[in-house]
Amino acid sequence: DYKNGILLLPLIGIVLGFVAFIIGSFRYMYDGFFISSVLLLYYCIVTKTANIKDVYRTLNFYIKPSNQTENLSGILGTVMVLLMYFSLFRLVPATSLMIMPAAGFSSLIILSKVITRDKENTLILKYCGKYHIVAAFAIPFLFAALVNYRLIISLSLTFMTLAHGVSLLDKRVKKVPTSIEGFIIEISQVLFLIFTYIIRL
Repeated sequence: DYKNGILLLPLIGIVLGFVAFIIGSFRYMYDGFFISSVLLLYYCIVTKTANIKDVYRTLNFYIKPSNQTENLSGILGTVMVLLMYFSLFRLVPATSLMIMPAAGFSSLIILSKVITRDKENTLILKYCGKYHIVAAFAIPFLFAALVNYRLIISLSLTFMTLAHGVSLLDKRVKKVPTSIEGFIIEISQVLFLIFTYIIRL
């Protein structure tokens, strides 16, 4: 059942993150920039760059270019996200890489209750219910407590920041594009890494 499958998204994120954790652990033996490149390549391969493309599409949807050849907002946003990943992958604890994908999927599910606009064009948001949201909170927090308790703070800050930001934007936007889901996942993951880095400092 499709709705039950959505419950597995945070767990799938943990599995993807575990592989990233293994790759990230090699930075203690090899150059950090090289491992960051490998991690970014791995992430792009497993997601088929779908979420990165959604960042491009969403920014161009909301920040209309003057013509079809000037999609500058989408290009700049995509490049910025990739550069943030490349920089943060070598700065944050390797354990945070295990939680990062789950943070992205969980944020998407949690925000389904914050977004009040018509979600009919979406693939996941429109099917999320209360039990999905409970699972989206519980799974990443449980694994964060097991691998690194400080990541609980990063998760909390990520969820709260996104919920507040989306609630403000939700009042201003008229439509929710299909690409919004990948955009939310990417922004959630970057925010999680940023908060993790700040807390580590």
